Amino acid sequence: MAIHDAAPVPPRPALQACPSCGLTDRARGVPAVHLAERQQVTVRTRGEHGHTETRELVSALGRALAPAPPRGSVLGRTFGVLGVLTGMGAAFTFIERSVERDSSDVAKTDFSPPAWATHGNGLPTGHVVFGPNGELIRPDDAPAPQAVHLAEAHDGLVPVWVSVLLVVAAVALLAAAVALHVARRRRLAGQPAAERLWRQAWYCDRCGCAYFPPTAGQGAGALDLAEFRRAVWTAGGYGDLADRYLA
Repeated sequence: MAIHDAAPVPPRPALQACPSCGLTDRARGVPAVHLAERQQVTVRTRGEHGHTETRELVSALGRALAPAPPRGSVLGRTFGVLGVLTGMGAAFTFIERSVERDSSDVAKTDFSPPAWATHGNGLPTGHVVFGPNGELIRPDDAPAPQAVHLAEAHDGLVPVWVSVLLVVAAVALLAAAVALHVARRRRLAGQPAAERLWRQAWYCDRCGCAYFPPTAGQGAGALDLAEFRRAVWTAGGYGDLADRYLA
């Protein structure tokens, strides 16, 4: 009994002979070759509490036949990681210096004159100091020199400006990472067009070349991997990236 709601199976494309050797026995579709060159492997991580994780490995041939650059930019990821680390450093610096400033056990920087030139708490030897009502102030009761107060005031500012600089650097790095990501997505907006051309291509294992059928409008000659990549990526509008990601 006929099944009327079955979807029609698209006709299988006829094998295209390799322009280099003229044979079809080693010809395969580029998508099939690209998929076959990807494999999942399970590895055990290092460390005392190591665990297993699954990673995808792509051979050099699989990367050369890819229809688009790899996901994610190395520079963008680097900016992102540095931005996060810098932000964490800013928070850590502010907290650490604030705790040091508020702790009574931390010695403050003393900018008073040396001991041989003073007596007691910064008072010159042989001098007597009287208060506003005429009372005698002992050296131990005398106020600390102005330089010590200035040093304490500057100690409170150190964690602030250091943290501000680190925060500014973190924001700049994260903004650069986001800008690179957005620009990359815009450039790869034509990837569907590149994949349409990519699905029509063939690869000859014997000759190590790729080629297109006559209906693709790309010529019938054999292409090396770099030429094939440029043709496919140009169809997507990002052919200039082919020189950056060499096959």
